[in-house]
Amino acid sequence: MLKDVISDKEGEKVFLLGNEAIARGALEAGIDVCAAYPGTPSSEILDTLSSACPLLKGKLDFYVEYSTNEKVALEVAIGASLAGKRGMACMKHVGVNVASDALLSFAYVGARGGFVLVSADDPTMHSSQNEQDNRWYGKIAKIPVIEASSVGELKEITKQCFEISEKFSLPIILRSYTRLSHASGIVTLGRLPEKKLEKVDWKRSPETDVVLPAHARRLKLSLNRKLAEIEDFFNKWEMNWVEDGKGKIGVIACGLSYSYVKEALENLKIDIPILKLSSAHPLPEKLVEKFISNLDAVIVVEEVDPFLELHLRAMGVKTFGKMNNYFPMNYEFNVGIVELGIAKVLDLKPSIDVETAIKNDELKKIAPPRPPVLCAGCPHTATFYAIRRVVNELGNACLPSDIGCYTLGINKPLEAVDITICMGASVGVANGLSHVLKDKIIATIGDSTFLHAGIPALINAVYNNAKFVLVILDNVTTGMTGHQPHPGTGVRACGEKGKRVLIEEIVKGCGVDFVEIVNPYNVRRTIEVLKRAVAHDGVAVVISRQPCAIIWARERRRKGTIVPLRVTEDCDLCMECVNTFACPALIYDGRVRIDETVCVGCGVCSQVCGKGAIRRILKS
Repeated sequence: MLKDVISDKEGEKVFLLGNEAIARGALEAGIDVCAAYPGTPSSEILDTLSSACPLLKGKLDFYVEYSTNEKVALEVAIGASLAGKRGMACMKHVGVNVASDALLSFAYVGARGGFVLVSADDPTMHSSQNEQDNRWYGKIAKIPVIEASSVGELKEITKQCFEISEKFSLPIILRSYTRLSHASGIVTLGRLPEKKLEKVDWKRSPETDVVLPAHARRLKLSLNRKLAEIEDFFNKWEMNWVEDGKGKIGVIACGLSYSYVKEALENLKIDIPILKLSSAHPLPEKLVEKFISNLDAVIVVEEVDPFLELHLRAMGVKTFGKMNNYFPMNYEFNVGIVELGIAKVLDLKPSIDVETAIKNDELKKIAPPRPPVLCAGCPHTATFYAIRRVVNELGNACLPSDIGCYTLGINKPLEAVDITICMGASVGVANGLSHVLKDKIIATIGDSTFLHAGIPALINAVYNNAKFVLVILDNVTTGMTGHQPHPGTGVRACGEKGKRVLIEEIVKGCGVDFVEIVNPYNVRRTIEVLKRAVAHDGVAVVISRQPCAIIWARERRRKGTIVPLRVTEDCDLCMECVNTFACPALIYDGRVRIDETVCVGCGVCSQVCGKGAIRRILKS
C-alpha cells in the first residue's frame, strides 16, 4: 500500500507488492529522476512513485514522468545520471528492445549518478507477445544484471543497485519478472533520506560522453575492465551465498528460482548444497569454482533461457538443467516444476504427481478458462463493429493492429485484427502491405501506442505514397496497463497539468490529407466516415475518440447518471446483437437480456438492434 511505501518508520515490517518494493528501494536510495513507459508487469513501479511524489514533496524530492516510449524514458534517466543524479528507467522486457540503442552506447559512456534499468520479464507471456530473457542484454551490452529471490530482498537489492552503479560507473539492469513484480511479501523498511532535487552545474566530459569511433574504441577497453572488476565484487557480494548440504550434486539457482528450490527441497525432505545467485551477469566464476570443487555435478534452476547453464557448461561443469530436459525450456517455473526436475536428477519420487495435477480435468472444471474480453461499453468494440460492417461490404480487407487492449478485437464476432507484431508495427506493416495487396487495408492503433511508435511509420507511409486507412483508437489514456497519462491527455505523472498534444494535429503535421474524428458510440457516422476513408487515394486517418469505458463509467456511477438499457418484448431472437456485437453485458439464456449491473449505458447495442428492441430504462 502507498502509505507503507512512503512510511518513515525505519525497521517496520510491511506487506508490499514486488513493484512497490522496487519503488521503496528507489526511495531509500534517494532517487532523483525516474522515467517509464507503462508495460505489464512493470507498470506499478512508476504508478507508485507518481503517487508518492506529491506526498513526499519538501521532504524527499524527486522527478517522475511517463515518457512517450522506453527509449525516451531511458534517455531521460541517462541525462540525470550524467549530471551526477540517481536515475531509474522502468519497462517491461520488450520495452528494452526499444531502448537498446541508447542502452548499448550508454554502457560505453558509463554512469556518474547511480543508474538502474528495471526490466520486468514475462515468462509464460501472460501479457506479452514473446518470452525473451533480458539477461542477454547484460551480456551484449557488457553491463551487470541483478535479480532478487523474494519481495523483501527486491527492495534491498534495488537500493544496492544504485550504490553498485556508482561504485563501478556502470548502468545496472535489475531484472524482475511477473511472479516477483506481482507477488506480495514482507519488506523491512529502511531509512528514507531527506533531500531536495537541486539543479547542478554541467561538467563537460566530451571524451567520455561523445561516442565518436575514436572515443568508443578506448571506452570499450574501459568497459571490459569495469566488467572484470564487478565480477570480482560479485564473488564476494553478500547477496550471493552458499548453503551447505549433503551429497555430490548441488543446486545453482538465480533470483526467484532460489525460492522455488528451497520449497522443493523441503517437499522432497533432502538437504543438498545450494549456491544462491543474485548476479546473473557477470557470473562470479571464482565463487562458482569454489562451490563445485567438492561436487560431481550441479542442477541449474533458472527461468526462461539456459543462460547460466550455457556459461557453466563452457566452464566444464557437468549440469542438469534445461539443455538436457530436466527442466522445461518454455514458460515460467513453480515449486512443483522445480521439485519434479530435482527429483528426476536425484531419482527420487516427488511429493506430489505434478504432471498429473497439471493435466487434471477436474481442476479445469473448477476454474474454467476465461479468455480476456473488451469491457462492457468499450469504445473499441463499437469501432471494431463499424470496421467489420465496412469490411463485410468490401468482401475482404486486411486488418493489421497493434499492442493494447484493443488487440482483443481478434476474437469472434468482431474478428478485426489480422496481424500484431509490436508497438507501432500496425502502421509500418500496413505501409508494406499497401504496395503488394489488392485488398483494402484498415489498420488500428491505440492513442498511447501511436505516440509511442506510430508517428515515424505514418510519416514514412505518407512520404512513400501508401494507401490505407489508419484508425487511431483514442480512449484518452493508456488503457491496458492501468490508465497512465500520456501527452494526449494533458496530465503529467504526479497529476500536474501539462500541455496536451492533440493527435489530430500530429497527424496533419505528418502530411495526412484525410483526417476525421468520430465518436464510436455513433455507429452510423463511424461507418460513413470509414467508407469515405477507404475510398480516399492515400493514407486516411480516422481518430475514434471516446474515453475508456472504465474511466467514463466510474465517473458516471459516482454521479449516479448511468441509465442502463433493457431488451423489450419486441425482441424476436434474431441474435444480431449477440452474434455481431458481443458486449459482455449482453446475456443469452434462452432469451436475450442485459445485465444492468454490467451495462454502462453507452447505447451502442440499441443501434446494432435492427428491431428497436433494446431501449433505455427510464426512471419513473
